[in-house]
Amino acid sequence: MALVKIDGQELEMQRGETILNAAKRIGIEIPYYCYHPGMKIVASCRMCLVDMVGAPKLVPGCSTTVGELPPGKKIEDKYDAVIFTENEKVTTARRAVLEFLLLNHPIDCPICDKAGECKLQDYTYEHGNHESRFAEIKRIPQRKDLGPSIYLYTSRCIMCTRCVRFTEEISGTEELKVNHRGARAEIEVNPGKPLNNKMMGNVVDLCPVGCLIDKNEKFEGRVWNFVHTESVCPGCSKGCNTTLDTMKRQKLNLEELVDKVYRVRPRENMAVNQWWICDDGRYHLNAQEKLTRILVPHTRKDNKLSETNWTAAMALVTEKIKSAGSGSVAFIASPYASNEENYVFGKLAKSFGASLDVSKPLYGDTQTFKTDKNKYPFTIESEKAPNYRGAKEVLGLGDSKMEQTIAGKKVVVLLGSHNIELKTKPETLIVISHFEDAVTNQADVVLPGTIFTETSGTFTNKDGLVQKFNKAIQPAGESRPVWQIVLDIASALEHGLYYESVADITKEIKETVSSYSSLDMDKLYPQLAYTNEQMVL
Repeated sequence: MALVKIDGQELEMQRGETILNAAKRIGIEIPYYCYHPGMKIVASCRMCLVDMVGAPKLVPGCSTTVGELPPGKKIEDKYDAVIFTENEKVTTARRAVLEFLLLNHPIDCPICDKAGECKLQDYTYEHGNHESRFAEIKRIPQRKDLGPSIYLYTSRCIMCTRCVRFTEEISGTEELKVNHRGARAEIEVNPGKPLNNKMMGNVVDLCPVGCLIDKNEKFEGRVWNFVHTESVCPGCSKGCNTTLDTMKRQKLNLEELVDKVYRVRPRENMAVNQWWICDDGRYHLNAQEKLTRILVPHTRKDNKLSETNWTAAMALVTEKIKSAGSGSVAFIASPYASNEENYVFGKLAKSFGASLDVSKPLYGDTQTFKTDKNKYPFTIESEKAPNYRGAKEVLGLGDSKMEQTIAGKKVVVLLGSHNIELKTKPETLIVISHFEDAVTNQADVVLPGTIFTETSGTFTNKDGLVQKFNKAIQPAGESRPVWQIVLDIASALEHGLYYESVADITKEIKETVSSYSSLDMDKLYPQLAYTNEQMVL
Protein backbone atom coordinates (compact mmCIF):
# COMPACT_ATOMS: atom_id res chain seq x y z
CA MET A 1 0.00 0.00 0.00
CA ALA A 2 1.11 3.56 -0.70
CA LEU A 3 1.72 5.95 2.19
CA VAL A 4 0.15 9.29 1.32
CA LYS A 5 -0.29 12.67 2.96
CA ILE A 6 -3.47 14.57 2.04
CA ASP A 7 -3.81 18.07 3.48
CA GLY A 8 -1.39 17.12 6.26
CA GLN A 9 -3.13 13.83 7.17
CA GLU A 10 -1.27 10.56 6.71
CA LEU A 11 -3.07 7.52 5.35
CA GLU A 12 -2.41 4.35 3.41
CA MET A 13 -4.05 3.94 0.01
CA GLN A 14 -5.06 0.60 -1.40
CA ARG A 15 -3.83 -0.34 -4.85
CA GLY A 16 -6.30 1.16 -7.37
CA GLU A 17 -7.96 3.49 -4.83
CA THR A 18 -8.52 7.00 -6.15
CA ILE A 19 -7.48 10.18 -4.34
CA LEU A 20 -11.13 11.27 -4.16
CA ASN A 21 -12.18 8.11 -2.29
CA ALA A 22 -9.09 8.08 -0.07
CA ALA A 23 -9.71 11.70 0.94
CA LYS A 24 -13.37 10.93 1.65
CA ARG A 25 -12.26 8.10 3.94
CA ILE A 26 -10.45 10.58 6.23
CA GLY A 27 -13.23 13.18 6.12
CA ILE A 28 -11.98 15.42 3.31
CA GLU A 29 -14.69 16.15 0.73
CA ILE A 30 -13.42 16.92 -2.76
CA PRO A 31 -16.17 18.46 -4.95
CA TYR A 32 -17.15 16.66 -8.18
CA TYR A 33 -19.94 16.46 -10.77
CA CYS A 34 -19.26 13.70 -13.30
CA TYR A 35 -18.00 11.00 -10.91
CA HIS A 36 -20.38 8.28 -9.69
CA PRO A 37 -19.20 5.08 -7.97
CA GLY A 38 -21.56 2.97 -10.08
CA MET A 39 -20.34 4.14 -13.49
CA LYS A 40 -17.10 4.42 -15.39
CA ILE A 41 -14.83 7.37 -14.56
CA VAL A 42 -14.59 10.01 -17.29
CA ALA A 43 -12.92 12.84 -15.30
CA SER A 44 -14.54 15.42 -17.57
CA CYS A 45 -15.94 18.05 -15.21
CA ARG A 46 -12.48 18.96 -13.74
CA MET A 47 -14.13 20.02 -10.49
CA CYS A 48 -12.11 17.49 -8.44
CA LEU A 49 -8.67 18.73 -9.50
CA VAL A 50 -6.07 18.44 -6.72
CA ASP A 51 -2.42 19.44 -6.41
CA MET A 52 -0.05 16.46 -6.25
CA VAL A 53 3.54 17.40 -5.39
CA GLY A 54 5.80 16.65 -8.35
CA ALA A 55 2.99 16.45 -10.93
CA PRO A 56 3.39 18.95 -13.81
CA LYS A 57 -0.23 20.14 -13.42
CA LEU A 58 -3.31 19.62 -11.28
CA VAL A 59 -4.70 16.06 -11.48
CA PRO A 60 -8.33 14.86 -11.26
CA GLY A 61 -8.94 13.26 -7.87
CA CYS A 62 -11.65 10.95 -9.21
CA SER A 63 -9.31 9.10 -11.59
CA THR A 64 -5.84 9.43 -10.10
CA THR A 65 -4.37 6.57 -8.09
CA VAL A 66 -1.07 6.39 -6.23
CA GLY A 67 1.57 3.68 -6.49
CA GLU A 68 4.56 3.01 -4.25
CA LEU A 69 7.77 4.94 -5.03
CA PRO A 70 11.22 3.36 -4.80
CA PRO A 71 12.97 4.08 -1.45
CA GLY A 72 15.21 6.78 -2.91
CA LYS A 73 12.29 8.61 -4.57
CA LYS A 74 10.04 9.02 -1.54
CA ILE A 75 8.72 12.52 -0.87
CA GLU A 76 9.93 13.86 2.48
CA ASP A 77 11.77 10.51 2.71
CA LYS A 78 8.59 8.57 3.51
CA TYR A 79 5.55 9.45 1.35
CA ASP A 80 4.55 8.03 -2.03
CA ALA A 81 2.48 11.15 -2.65
CA VAL A 82 1.75 14.47 -0.99
CA ILE A 83 -1.55 15.99 -2.07
CA PHE A 84 -3.26 19.30 -1.44
CA THR A 85 -7.00 19.68 -1.98
CA GLU A 86 -7.40 23.28 -0.84
CA ASN A 87 -4.29 25.32 -1.71
CA GLU A 88 -4.36 28.42 -3.93
CA LYS A 89 -3.72 26.54 -7.18
CA VAL A 90 -6.67 24.21 -6.49
CA THR A 91 -9.14 26.87 -5.36
CA THR A 92 -8.24 29.07 -8.35
CA ALA A 93 -8.90 26.15 -10.70
CA ARG A 94 -12.26 25.44 -9.02
CA ARG A 95 -13.33 29.04 -9.35
CA ALA A 96 -12.42 28.93 -13.04
CA VAL A 97 -14.41 25.72 -13.61
CA LEU A 98 -17.48 27.15 -11.86
CA GLU A 99 -17.21 30.41 -13.79
CA PHE A 100 -17.10 28.43 -17.01
CA LEU A 101 -20.13 26.29 -16.05
CA LEU A 102 -22.16 29.40 -15.21
CA LEU A 103 -21.39 31.33 -18.43
CA ASN A 104 -24.67 30.35 -20.10
CA HIS A 105 -26.53 29.10 -17.05
CA PRO A 106 -29.86 30.95 -16.56
CA ILE A 107 -29.30 31.31 -12.75
CA ASP A 108 -32.99 30.51 -12.27
CA CYS A 109 -32.61 28.99 -8.80
CA PRO A 110 -35.84 30.60 -7.46
CA ILE A 111 -37.96 28.52 -9.86
CA CYS A 112 -35.73 25.44 -10.16
CA ASP A 113 -36.96 22.25 -8.46
CA LYS A 114 -33.36 21.29 -7.68
CA ALA A 115 -32.68 24.44 -5.64
CA GLY A 116 -31.61 23.43 -2.16
CA GLU A 117 -29.96 20.20 -3.27
CA CYS A 118 -28.15 21.46 -6.41
CA LYS A 119 -24.40 20.85 -6.49
CA LEU A 120 -23.85 23.80 -8.83
CA GLN A 121 -25.60 26.03 -6.32
CA ASP A 122 -23.70 24.56 -3.35
CA TYR A 123 -20.26 24.59 -4.95
CA THR A 124 -20.71 28.12 -6.29
CA TYR A 125 -21.50 29.25 -2.76
CA GLU A 126 -18.56 27.31 -1.29
CA HIS A 127 -15.89 27.69 -3.99
CA GLY A 128 -17.06 30.10 -6.72
CA ASN A 129 -16.90 33.78 -7.51
CA HIS A 130 -19.76 35.82 -6.16
CA GLU A 131 -19.86 38.06 -9.22
CA SER A 132 -19.83 37.15 -12.92
CA ARG A 133 -17.43 38.78 -15.39
CA PHE A 134 -19.49 37.57 -18.34
CA ALA A 135 -21.18 40.55 -20.05
CA GLU A 136 -22.27 38.89 -23.32
CA ILE A 137 -25.74 37.61 -24.24
CA LYS A 138 -26.27 34.13 -22.80
CA ARG A 139 -27.12 31.18 -25.00
CA ILE A 140 -30.36 29.72 -23.57
CA PRO A 141 -31.49 26.57 -25.44
CA GLN A 142 -35.09 25.36 -25.11
CA ARG A 143 -36.40 22.77 -22.70
CA LYS A 144 -36.72 19.26 -24.18
CA ASP A 145 -39.30 16.56 -23.55
CA LEU A 146 -37.23 13.37 -23.29
CA GLY A 147 -40.09 10.92 -22.77
CA PRO A 148 -43.15 10.12 -20.65
CA SER A 149 -41.63 11.22 -17.32
CA ILE A 150 -38.56 13.41 -17.86
CA TYR A 151 -37.96 17.02 -18.95
CA LEU A 152 -34.46 18.23 -19.86
CA TYR A 153 -33.80 21.88 -19.06
CA THR A 154 -30.90 22.19 -21.49
CA SER A 155 -29.78 25.63 -20.28
CA ARG A 156 -29.01 24.22 -16.81
CA CYS A 157 -26.91 21.30 -18.10
CA ILE A 158 -23.22 21.16 -17.12
CA MET A 159 -22.46 18.18 -19.42
CA CYS A 160 -21.41 15.80 -16.67
CA THR A 161 -22.92 13.05 -18.91
CA ARG A 162 -24.05 10.94 -15.96
CA CYS A 163 -27.48 10.48 -17.61
CA VAL A 164 -25.96 9.38 -20.93
CA ARG A 165 -23.61 6.94 -19.22
CA PHE A 166 -26.49 5.52 -17.16
CA THR A 167 -28.43 4.56 -20.29
CA GLU A 168 -25.26 3.10 -21.81
CA GLU A 169 -23.80 1.29 -18.79
CA ILE A 170 -26.67 0.50 -16.37
CA SER A 171 -30.01 0.29 -18.22
CA GLY A 172 -28.32 -0.61 -21.52
CA THR A 173 -31.13 1.13 -23.36
CA GLU A 174 -28.96 3.88 -24.93
CA GLU A 175 -31.67 6.45 -25.47
CA LEU A 176 -29.44 9.46 -24.65
CA LYS A 177 -26.40 10.90 -26.40
CA VAL A 178 -24.28 14.07 -26.53
CA ASN A 179 -24.96 16.11 -29.66
CA HIS A 180 -22.53 18.74 -31.01
CA ARG A 181 -19.31 19.75 -29.27
CA GLY A 182 -17.81 22.50 -27.16
CA ALA A 183 -20.10 25.31 -26.04
CA ARG A 184 -22.95 23.98 -28.22
CA ALA A 185 -22.87 20.42 -26.83
CA GLU A 186 -26.33 19.26 -25.67
CA ILE A 187 -27.93 16.08 -24.34
CA GLU A 188 -30.38 14.62 -26.87
CA VAL A 189 -32.49 11.51 -27.28
CA ASN A 190 -31.50 9.30 -30.17
CA PRO A 191 -33.87 9.75 -33.17
CA GLY A 192 -37.15 7.87 -32.66
CA LYS A 193 -36.02 6.57 -29.26
CA PRO A 194 -37.53 8.58 -26.37
CA LEU A 195 -36.25 7.99 -22.85
CA ASN A 196 -38.74 5.29 -21.88
CA ASN A 197 -37.46 2.35 -19.86
CA LYS A 198 -38.26 1.03 -16.40
CA MET A 199 -35.09 2.56 -14.92
CA MET A 200 -35.39 6.02 -16.47
CA GLY A 201 -36.28 7.84 -13.22
CA ASN A 202 -32.73 7.23 -11.96
CA VAL A 203 -31.32 9.83 -14.35
CA VAL A 204 -33.16 12.53 -12.37
CA ASP A 205 -31.48 11.34 -9.15
CA LEU A 206 -28.11 11.23 -10.92
CA CYS A 207 -28.32 14.79 -12.30
CA PRO A 208 -26.26 16.97 -9.92
CA VAL A 209 -28.03 20.14 -11.09
CA GLY A 210 -31.63 20.96 -12.10
CA CYS A 211 -31.27 19.85 -15.70
CA LEU A 212 -33.36 16.66 -15.55
CA ILE A 213 -36.73 17.12 -13.86
CA ASP A 214 -39.36 14.45 -13.19
CA LYS A 215 -42.71 15.59 -14.61
CA ASN A 216 -44.48 14.03 -11.63
CA GLU A 217 -42.47 16.14 -9.17
CA LYS A 218 -42.25 19.46 -11.06
CA PHE A 219 -43.18 22.41 -8.82
CA GLU A 220 -44.53 19.99 -6.18
CA GLY A 221 -42.50 21.31 -3.28
CA ARG A 222 -39.29 22.98 -2.13
CA VAL A 223 -36.71 20.47 -0.96
CA TRP A 224 -35.86 22.37 2.23
CA ASN A 225 -39.43 21.73 3.38
CA PHE A 226 -39.06 17.96 2.96
CA VAL A 227 -38.70 15.34 5.67
CA HIS A 228 -36.80 12.22 4.60
CA THR A 229 -38.03 8.82 5.85
CA GLU A 230 -36.23 5.52 5.25
CA SER A 231 -38.48 2.91 3.69
CA VAL A 232 -38.58 -0.27 1.59
CA CYS A 233 -40.26 -0.57 -1.79
CA PRO A 234 -43.34 -2.88 -1.70
CA GLY A 235 -43.41 -3.34 -5.48
CA CYS A 236 -41.72 -6.75 -5.69
CA SER A 237 -39.77 -9.28 -3.63
CA LYS A 238 -36.42 -7.54 -4.27
CA GLY A 239 -36.87 -5.15 -1.31
CA CYS A 240 -35.19 -2.04 -2.73
CA ASN A 241 -34.24 0.54 -0.11
CA THR A 242 -35.96 3.89 -0.65
CA THR A 243 -36.36 7.34 0.88
CA LEU A 244 -39.81 8.92 1.09
CA ASP A 245 -39.91 12.74 0.96
CA THR A 246 -42.82 14.42 2.75
CA MET A 247 -43.54 17.98 3.92
CA LYS A 248 -42.47 19.28 7.32
CA ARG A 249 -45.71 19.78 9.21
CA GLN A 250 -44.47 22.76 11.22
CA LYS A 251 -43.34 24.66 8.11
CA LEU A 252 -46.74 24.90 6.49
CA ASN A 253 -50.11 26.20 7.42
CA LEU A 254 -51.70 24.37 4.51
CA GLU A 255 -52.74 21.05 6.04
CA GLU A 256 -53.77 19.62 2.68
CA LEU A 257 -50.10 19.66 1.59
CA VAL A 258 -48.99 17.56 4.55
CA ASP A 259 -49.47 13.76 4.76
CA LYS A 260 -48.51 13.23 1.16
CA VAL A 261 -45.41 11.51 -0.21
CA TYR A 262 -43.92 13.84 -2.83
CA ARG A 263 -40.90 11.81 -3.92
CA VAL A 264 -39.68 8.24 -3.75
CA ARG A 265 -35.91 8.02 -4.22
CA PRO A 266 -33.43 5.11 -4.10
CA ARG A 267 -31.39 4.65 -0.92
CA GLU A 268 -27.97 3.02 -1.36
CA ASN A 269 -27.74 -0.60 -0.31
CA MET A 270 -25.06 -2.52 -2.19
CA ALA A 271 -26.49 -5.87 -1.04
CA VAL A 272 -29.94 -5.22 -2.54
CA ASN A 273 -30.41 -2.40 -5.04
CA GLN A 274 -27.00 -0.64 -5.19
CA TRP A 275 -27.94 3.00 -6.02
CA TRP A 276 -31.07 2.41 -8.11
CA ILE A 277 -34.79 1.66 -8.07
CA CYS A 278 -37.10 0.81 -10.97
CA ASP A 279 -39.92 3.08 -12.07
CA ASP A 280 -42.52 0.54 -10.93
CA GLY A 281 -41.40 1.26 -7.39
CA ARG A 282 -40.73 4.96 -7.92
CA TYR A 283 -44.26 5.61 -9.21
CA HIS A 284 -46.01 2.95 -7.09
CA LEU A 285 -47.83 5.60 -5.05
CA ASN A 286 -48.83 7.57 -8.15
CA ALA A 287 -50.61 4.46 -9.44
CA GLN A 288 -52.44 4.10 -6.12
CA GLU A 289 -53.84 7.64 -6.46
CA LYS A 290 -56.10 6.30 -9.22
CA LEU A 291 -57.69 3.81 -6.81
CA THR A 292 -60.52 4.57 -4.37
CA ARG A 293 -59.22 4.52 -0.79
CA ILE A 294 -61.36 2.98 1.95
CA LEU A 295 -61.38 5.64 4.66
CA VAL A 296 -64.05 4.41 7.12
CA PRO A 297 -65.42 1.00 8.20
CA HIS A 298 -68.27 -0.43 6.13
CA THR A 299 -70.89 -3.09 6.87
CA ARG A 300 -73.44 -4.66 4.56
CA LYS A 301 -77.10 -3.72 5.08
CA ASP A 302 -79.90 -4.58 2.68
CA ASN A 303 -77.32 -6.09 0.34
CA LYS A 304 -75.42 -2.82 0.17
CA LEU A 305 -72.18 -1.71 1.83
CA SER A 306 -72.73 1.33 4.03
CA GLU A 307 -70.39 3.47 6.08
CA THR A 308 -70.41 2.85 9.82
CA ASN A 309 -68.19 3.49 12.83
CA TRP A 310 -65.46 1.30 14.29
CA THR A 311 -67.55 0.26 17.30
CA ALA A 312 -70.42 -1.07 15.17
CA ALA A 313 -68.10 -2.76 12.68
CA MET A 314 -66.05 -4.50 15.38
CA ALA A 315 -69.24 -5.65 17.15
CA LEU A 316 -70.44 -7.29 13.93
CA VAL A 317 -67.04 -8.92 13.32
CA THR A 318 -67.06 -10.36 16.85
CA GLU A 319 -70.65 -11.61 16.54
CA LYS A 320 -70.04 -13.37 13.21
CA ILE A 321 -66.79 -15.08 14.28
CA LYS A 322 -68.16 -16.20 17.65
CA SER A 323 -71.43 -17.51 16.22
CA ALA A 324 -69.64 -19.49 13.49
CA GLY A 325 -67.26 -21.20 15.93
CA SER A 326 -63.57 -21.82 15.45
CA GLY A 327 -64.01 -24.79 13.09
CA SER A 328 -65.95 -22.71 10.59
CA VAL A 329 -63.60 -19.71 10.43
CA ALA A 330 -60.56 -19.19 8.18
CA PHE A 331 -57.98 -16.41 8.49
CA ILE A 332 -56.04 -15.57 5.29
CA ALA A 333 -52.81 -13.60 5.75
CA SER A 334 -51.17 -11.55 3.01
CA PRO A 335 -47.83 -11.42 1.12
CA TYR A 336 -48.39 -7.64 0.93
CA ALA A 337 -48.60 -7.18 4.72
CA SER A 338 -45.60 -6.78 7.03
CA ASN A 339 -44.09 -9.54 9.15
CA GLU A 340 -45.60 -7.96 12.26
CA GLU A 341 -49.10 -7.69 10.75
CA ASN A 342 -49.02 -11.28 9.54
CA TYR A 343 -47.59 -12.55 12.83
CA VAL A 344 -50.32 -11.11 15.08
CA PHE A 345 -52.97 -12.08 12.51
CA GLY A 346 -51.71 -15.68 12.57
CA LYS A 347 -51.39 -15.70 16.35
CA LEU A 348 -55.04 -14.68 16.68
CA ALA A 349 -56.13 -17.38 14.22
CA LYS A 350 -54.17 -20.07 16.10
CA SER A 351 -55.38 -18.96 19.53
CA PHE A 352 -58.98 -19.04 18.30
CA GLY A 353 -58.46 -22.43 16.66
CA ALA A 354 -59.35 -21.19 13.19
CA SER A 355 -57.80 -22.34 9.91
CA LEU A 356 -54.86 -20.23 8.68
CA ASP A 357 -53.31 -19.66 5.27
CA VAL A 358 -51.73 -16.93 3.16
CA SER A 359 -52.94 -15.62 -0.20
CA LYS A 360 -50.78 -15.87 -3.33
CA PRO A 361 -48.74 -12.93 -4.62
CA LEU A 362 -49.21 -11.55 -8.11
CA TYR A 363 -46.59 -12.74 -10.61
CA GLY A 364 -45.30 -10.84 -13.65
CA ASP A 365 -42.23 -10.75 -15.84
CA THR A 366 -38.66 -10.72 -14.55
CA GLN A 367 -36.60 -7.95 -16.15
CA THR A 368 -32.82 -7.69 -15.76
CA PHE A 369 -30.78 -4.64 -16.77
CA LYS A 370 -27.28 -5.85 -17.57
CA THR A 371 -24.42 -4.56 -19.69
CA ASP A 372 -20.75 -5.43 -20.10
CA LYS A 373 -19.85 -2.24 -18.21
CA ASN A 374 -22.08 -2.91 -15.21
CA LYS A 375 -20.69 -5.02 -12.34
CA TYR A 376 -24.07 -5.06 -10.57
CA PRO A 377 -26.98 -6.10 -12.85
CA PHE A 378 -30.35 -4.85 -11.61
CA THR A 379 -33.31 -7.25 -11.68
CA ILE A 380 -36.99 -6.42 -11.28
CA GLU A 381 -38.38 -9.59 -9.69
CA SER A 382 -41.38 -11.48 -11.06
CA GLU A 383 -42.96 -11.91 -7.61
CA LYS A 384 -44.91 -8.66 -7.27
CA ALA A 385 -45.25 -8.71 -3.47
CA PRO A 386 -42.75 -7.55 -0.84
CA ASN A 387 -43.21 -10.21 1.81
CA TYR A 388 -44.42 -13.63 0.60
CA ARG A 389 -41.34 -15.31 2.07
CA GLY A 390 -41.72 -13.40 5.36
CA ALA A 391 -45.45 -14.17 5.65
CA LYS A 392 -44.86 -17.90 5.23
CA GLU A 393 -41.93 -17.93 7.67
CA VAL A 394 -43.54 -16.02 10.54
CA LEU A 395 -46.74 -18.07 10.14
CA GLY A 396 -44.98 -21.42 9.72
CA LEU A 397 -46.77 -22.10 6.42
CA GLY A 398 -45.82 -23.48 3.02
CA ASP A 399 -47.05 -22.19 -0.32
CA SER A 400 -50.60 -20.87 -0.45
CA LYS A 401 -53.50 -23.34 -0.55
CA MET A 402 -56.08 -20.68 0.10
CA GLU A 403 -58.89 -22.18 -1.96
CA GLN A 404 -58.75 -25.45 -0.01
CA THR A 405 -58.41 -23.59 3.30
CA ILE A 406 -61.53 -21.47 2.86
CA ALA A 407 -63.66 -24.20 1.26
CA GLY A 408 -66.78 -24.81 3.38
CA LYS A 409 -65.97 -22.10 5.92
CA LYS A 410 -68.81 -19.89 7.11
CA VAL A 411 -66.58 -16.92 7.99
CA VAL A 412 -63.45 -15.86 6.11
CA VAL A 413 -61.24 -13.04 7.40
CA LEU A 414 -58.95 -11.61 4.70
CA LEU A 415 -55.86 -9.57 5.55
CA GLY A 416 -55.78 -7.56 2.33
CA SER A 417 -57.67 -8.18 -0.88
CA HIS A 418 -54.97 -7.65 -3.51
CA ASN A 419 -54.71 -10.46 -6.09
CA ILE A 420 -57.56 -12.44 -4.51
CA GLU A 421 -60.44 -13.92 -6.49
CA LEU A 422 -63.22 -15.71 -4.60
CA LYS A 423 -65.02 -18.37 -6.62
CA THR A 424 -67.65 -18.73 -3.91
CA LYS A 425 -68.44 -16.11 -1.34
CA PRO A 426 -68.56 -17.44 2.23
CA GLU A 427 -71.56 -16.75 4.45
CA THR A 428 -69.63 -13.87 6.05
CA LEU A 429 -66.64 -12.18 4.42
CA ILE A 430 -64.56 -9.81 6.58
CA VAL A 431 -61.83 -7.84 4.78
CA ILE A 432 -59.09 -5.62 6.20
CA SER A 433 -57.99 -3.59 3.19
CA HIS A 434 -56.94 -0.22 1.77
CA PHE A 435 -58.64 0.22 -1.62
CA GLU A 436 -61.99 -0.69 -3.12
CA ASP A 437 -61.90 -3.68 -5.46
CA ALA A 438 -63.99 -6.70 -6.46
CA VAL A 439 -63.31 -8.48 -3.15
CA THR A 440 -64.17 -5.56 -0.88
CA ASN A 441 -67.35 -5.04 -2.90
CA GLN A 442 -68.38 -8.61 -1.96
CA ALA A 443 -67.52 -8.18 1.72
CA ASP A 444 -69.95 -8.05 4.63
CA VAL A 445 -67.53 -6.03 6.76
CA VAL A 446 -64.67 -3.85 5.46
CA LEU A 447 -62.13 -2.49 7.94
CA PRO A 448 -59.80 0.27 6.62
CA GLY A 449 -56.12 -0.45 7.28
CA THR A 450 -53.11 1.78 6.79
CA ILE A 451 -50.81 1.47 3.79
CA PHE A 452 -47.04 1.05 4.20
CA THR A 453 -46.34 4.79 4.23
CA GLU A 454 -48.66 5.26 7.21
CA THR A 455 -47.20 2.66 9.55
CA SER A 456 -43.96 0.85 10.33
CA GLY A 457 -42.85 -2.76 10.16
CA THR A 458 -40.52 -5.16 8.39
CA PHE A 459 -40.52 -7.01 5.08
CA THR A 460 -38.44 -10.10 4.30
CA ASN A 461 -37.17 -10.04 0.75
CA LYS A 462 -36.66 -13.02 -1.59
CA ASP A 463 -33.17 -13.60 -0.17
CA GLY A 464 -34.38 -13.69 3.44
CA LEU A 465 -33.12 -10.19 4.32
CA VAL A 466 -35.38 -8.54 6.94
CA GLN A 467 -35.64 -4.77 6.36
CA LYS A 468 -37.58 -2.09 8.22
CA PHE A 469 -39.84 0.52 6.67
CA ASN A 470 -40.89 3.57 8.67
CA LYS A 471 -44.03 5.61 9.04
CA ALA A 472 -43.83 8.75 6.85
CA ILE A 473 -47.33 10.22 7.03
CA GLN A 474 -50.44 10.03 9.21
CA PRO A 475 -53.14 7.42 8.41
CA ALA A 476 -55.77 8.57 5.91
CA GLY A 477 -59.34 9.00 7.16
CA GLU A 478 -60.23 6.61 9.99
CA SER A 479 -57.84 3.87 8.83
CA ARG A 480 -55.81 2.17 11.53
CA PRO A 481 -52.56 0.18 11.57
CA VAL A 482 -53.45 -3.40 10.68
CA TRP A 483 -51.73 -4.88 13.74
CA GLN A 484 -53.89 -2.66 15.96
CA ILE A 485 -57.06 -3.79 14.16
CA VAL A 486 -56.05 -7.42 14.76
CA LEU A 487 -55.39 -6.68 18.45
CA ASP A 488 -58.84 -5.06 18.71
CA ILE A 489 -60.50 -8.15 17.17
CA ALA A 490 -58.51 -10.39 19.56
CA SER A 491 -59.63 -8.32 22.52
CA ALA A 492 -63.29 -8.48 21.44
CA LEU A 493 -63.01 -12.27 21.05
CA GLU A 494 -61.45 -12.44 24.51
CA HIS A 495 -58.22 -13.82 23.05
CA GLY A 496 -56.27 -10.81 24.21
CA LEU A 497 -52.95 -10.01 22.56
CA TYR A 498 -50.98 -7.11 23.98
CA TYR A 499 -48.14 -5.21 22.34
CA GLU A 500 -47.14 -1.60 22.92
CA SER A 501 -45.46 -1.12 19.57
CA VAL A 502 -44.42 -2.74 16.31
CA ALA A 503 -40.99 -3.23 17.88
CA ASP A 504 -42.54 -5.46 20.56
CA ILE A 505 -43.99 -7.71 17.85
CA THR A 506 -40.66 -7.86 16.00
CA LYS A 507 -38.94 -8.80 19.25
CA GLU A 508 -41.39 -11.67 19.79
CA ILE A 509 -40.86 -12.87 16.21
CA LYS A 510 -37.11 -12.95 16.91
CA GLU A 511 -37.71 -15.02 20.05
CA THR A 512 -40.25 -17.48 18.61
CA VAL A 513 -39.44 -17.93 14.91
CA SER A 514 -36.14 -19.78 14.56
CA SER A 515 -35.22 -18.31 11.18
CA TYR A 516 -35.48 -14.80 12.69
CA SER A 517 -33.38 -15.51 15.81
CA SER A 518 -30.38 -13.60 14.43
CA LEU A 519 -32.34 -10.38 13.87
CA ASP A 520 -30.39 -7.32 15.02
CA MET A 521 -32.99 -5.35 16.99
CA ASP A 522 -30.58 -2.45 17.59
CA LYS A 523 -30.14 -2.07 13.85
CA LEU A 524 -33.84 -2.38 13.05
CA TYR A 525 -34.95 -0.17 15.93
CA PRO A 526 -32.28 2.38 16.88
CA GLN A 527 -33.31 4.84 19.57
CA LEU A 528 -34.82 7.45 17.23
CA ALA A 529 -36.78 4.93 15.22
CA TYR A 530 -38.06 3.36 18.43
CA THR A 531 -39.28 6.76 19.57
CA ASN A 532 -41.10 7.14 16.28
CA GLU A 533 -42.71 3.77 16.84
CA GLN A 534 -44.13 4.98 20.09
CA MET A 535 -45.43 8.05 18.29
CA VAL A 536 -47.27 5.75 15.90
CA LEU A 537 -49.39 4.60 18.77
